[in-house]
Amino acid sequence: MSNASESTENNPQSLPLHELLSRLLKSEKTSHRHPLPIMGTMQDLNDTLEASPLLDLINASLRGIGQVGFANNPVSGLLITLAVFIQSPWTALMLVVGVLVATWTGYLMHLDRPSVRNGIFGLNGALVGLALGTFGAWSNGTGNWLWVLAAIICAALSTVLMEYLGKWMAVNLGLPSMGVPFHIVTYSFLAIALYVPQPFFQLGAPPPFPNPAESLDGVSILSALISGIGQIFFSGNLVSALLIIMALALCSPMGALVGSLGSAIGLFVAILVGVDLNMVYAGLLGYNSALTAISIGGIFYVPNRKSIMFACAGAFGAAAFGWLLNLAIAPLGLPILAVSFHLGTYACFLILRRSSSSLVPIAPYAIACPEDHRFRYLTAKEAISTFRRQLQGAMAGQHHKIFFDRAPQEIKGNLRYIFDAIDRDRSGSLSLEELRHHLQQAEHPLKNEELNFLFSSMDVDNSGEIDFEEFGELLLRHRRLMSRFDEFATYFIPIDKNGNGVLEVEEMNVVLASVDEPPLSEDEVTFLQQRVGGKDLTWEIFLELLLVI
Repeated sequence: MSNASESTENNPQSLPLHELLSRLLKSEKTSHRHPLPIMGTMQDLNDTLEASPLLDLINASLRGIGQVGFANNPVSGLLITLAVFIQSPWTALMLVVGVLVATWTGYLMHLDRPSVRNGIFGLNGALVGLALGTFGAWSNGTGNWLWVLAAIICAALSTVLMEYLGKWMAVNLGLPSMGVPFHIVTYSFLAIALYVPQPFFQLGAPPPFPNPAESLDGVSILSALISGIGQIFFSGNLVSALLIIMALALCSPMGALVGSLGSAIGLFVAILVGVDLNMVYAGLLGYNSALTAISIGGIFYVPNRKSIMFACAGAFGAAAFGWLLNLAIAPLGLPILAVSFHLGTYACFLILRRSSSSLVPIAPYAIACPEDHRFRYLTAKEAISTFRRQLQGAMAGQHHKIFFDRAPQEIKGNLRYIFDAIDRDRSGSLSLEELRHHLQQAEHPLKNEELNFLFSSMDVDNSGEIDFEEFGELLLRHRRLMSRFDEFATYFIPIDKNGNGVLEVEEMNVVLASVDEPPLSEDEVTFLQQRVGGKDLTWEIFLELLLVI
């Protein structure tokens, strides 16, 4: 097959094999499907509302509210707004003002439209509204329209910071900015309100705990675990917290589950270090751990055994950071907000880059929900494991007909129909001219080198003819690959760290390790190099090997 590889290399205008095979048989795309149409990230709704500016703004804003808890779902955002309203109508108003202003500012600045529409810029504005609404309610904020004006200004600034600081962090640090703009804007506002003499913005002490706690009990601990999720949105009310968990689970049951695990770890650390039980039961040591667990265990990394382990470690670290930060800045009259979440998450990023390259990050543009990421991982795992078996068979001089042998009779019947339509002389095998004629009749003519490449890829035994099993096996391999091609390709994007388009041995070993396969042996590397004629293993050649090896 080295000749086939040389054909694509020497003729850069020639179509790769997977596209040539699409001329013979189109494959339907498959993707992860959620049990209900309102679950997941509901990307089809974005397309539907694109022509309606007002509805588009509402949709993007609701997604921004959900994105505070990594739930890119407008229905989730609506439920969370309701939960905050139950806790405090004033805070809910400030939440809505903050997210609308931040999202609208993103549109006015002509920022990346898909990012704005998926709530990436709205989330910092939502946090600004939640923070100012909560802290303002402790003193002179409720009903004070100057606080609304402050929320408008701060939310708009958070979008500006998100654009410029976010790009700087991505390029120079390789880190997502997440809620960093919110922290910069909010801490600046709180510092002015606390330390600059002025009559407009007063910050009072937080209200007393409704039921002072003196000892541990099971019911209160369970309530604290739930409240730890609610505090992501500044909501300690148990009903509000339950609604928030439902909202997160609506977008991603897996995310809600991992978040609950993180909240439990934060609760454990708080009890371990002897934090005031009133703070423990209010969930104030659980929300940072919950966010860290979700981010590492399903948003920025594929949810699997390794990522969940690191998510737990990150949740533990976030809780420890939160405890130390509270000791350090509480005397200043400032809250810790979500700083310890960022510290815990960024620490995990840096550690994983250096110590666990087999845990593949999600490509930034492809971040969705944990279930979608898991589907990509399982797709890649199946394809790579099959490739490994095929590689070992090819090295032993065998060509497996895995897909053809397992195909149901109905599918074989469909393939036979296509095969017979090409086999004009009814000889039971296909010649080069018959393949050429069929593609011309189907209005998919190929150049001579493309036709020869396609024919030689099917003619496994080099007999000069293609029998039905050779034809069927390659088309079924192609059908399987292309049905989940987007998921497979997306999983591979972060592997090519230097962006040169070449899958080097080290990079291939990373992807093999990520799906629990051992690294390539020296014999396997030698065989692959011989198969591609000593040329670089590009993405297209790798796809070709997946199909024909």
